[in-house]
Amino acid sequence: MRKLIISAYKEALLLLRDIEGIVLLNIMPIVLVIVISLIQERSFQNILESKINVVIVDFDNDSLGAAFRRGIDKSNVFETTEIISGDSILLENARYDVARGKYQIGIFIPANTTQRIKMRAINLVQKQLPFSVSVQPDLIDSASIIRLFFDPITKPSFKNLAKSRLIEFAAQTETRIIFETYARVINAITNQSGLPDFPSEPIIRFEEDLVSEYTAGIIPNSVQHNVPAWTLFGMFLICIPIAGNIIKERNEGCLAKLKTMPITYFNIMSGKIIIFIFISLLQAAFIFLIGIYFLPFLGLPQLQIHHNWIALFTITLASAFAATGFGIVIGTLSSTIVQASTFGSVSTVILAAIGGIWIPVSLMPEILRKISEISPMNWGIHGFYDVFLRNATVFEIWPYVIKLIGFYGVCIIISILFRKYQVNR
Repeated sequence: MRKLIISAYKEALLLLRDIEGIVLLNIMPIVLVIVISLIQERSFQNILESKINVVIVDFDNDSLGAAFRRGIDKSNVFETTEIISGDSILLENARYDVARGKYQIGIFIPANTTQRIKMRAINLVQKQLPFSVSVQPDLIDSASIIRLFFDPITKPSFKNLAKSRLIEFAAQTETRIIFETYARVINAITNQSGLPDFPSEPIIRFEEDLVSEYTAGIIPNSVQHNVPAWTLFGMFLICIPIAGNIIKERNEGCLAKLKTMPITYFNIMSGKIIIFIFISLLQAAFIFLIGIYFLPFLGLPQLQIHHNWIALFTITLASAFAATGFGIVIGTLSSTIVQASTFGSVSTVILAAIGGIWIPVSLMPEILRKISEISPMNWGIHGFYDVFLRNATVFEIWPYVIKLIGFYGVCIIISILFRKYQVNR
């Protein structure tokens, strides 16, 4: 134990000689958390809060157009501009405004659309009556097409979302018109007056809830994703100073001098492991504190950790072990600092990209989702998700912890075997 403590003390003294590098290593992930969280949160707010500019060209000028506009305005999603006319030039001008980006969506309601809906309702009533009701034959079952035109740069997903909302408004409006037409026909037959109130709310409604055993149910946000994501990225980026430390010690002959002392190679490596795991944990603690206390001052959501500290510490410690083992194997296999820094930085970026650090795995194509399962950062971030979003216990995140510790073990075994190969060569 004394040899282990002395080895760790030696590593700490070496790191203190480059205190600026250690500070920079901790600051960089913090800056990434702040910047990326701000970018994603603003984008998220723009999607939810900014209204969609819509121009409505109404040639119908009847109850459908009016009800359609009321439904759109009531949704607080669309910002509408109305053009009530029958002039085709105004329609072409509206199309041109959409094409040049003044409006995101254009809606054209043709003439006699309301009348066609009414005539269809009257026709349905007529089939249930013993006598005939006079209707216009050309308006009985002829469809009226409401045309939509979009800004050319509109994304397909946004287009489909807007279209589905507009179809919903159109269906509600059509139902109201048919209901009122039925009521008027029945009033005419029964010599009554007045219309019954059309239900303002649908009888079937949808409510959202998170599928979580934790009853408070935290909604994922940019902070809940970016804090653990860039914590993991910072941990694995520490492979560069670990590898550089090993290579420098080997090339300058320090390792050979240490081997003349009554200590094993395990003692030497264990000192490095202890110190760099401590640095990784310290880095994670700083980033978590930033998420809890600083990010809310920037208008971002606060990082919610709850009180499951044991699970949080366990997944953080397992991630630190995996990152440290990754650095040791790179330092053992690399011959020069240039090799180690190049391979370490590039491989960390690749593991982050496929592991869901930059883009959540759920947004990736199916083939990348399968590939992401081999990334230790993917295991780590899913463990943090379970702790932050599902209030998971240690036993619930155990599969991810085992994978991360197993990755560390594989890295250490590879390092030992490669070291023995070099000695015996």
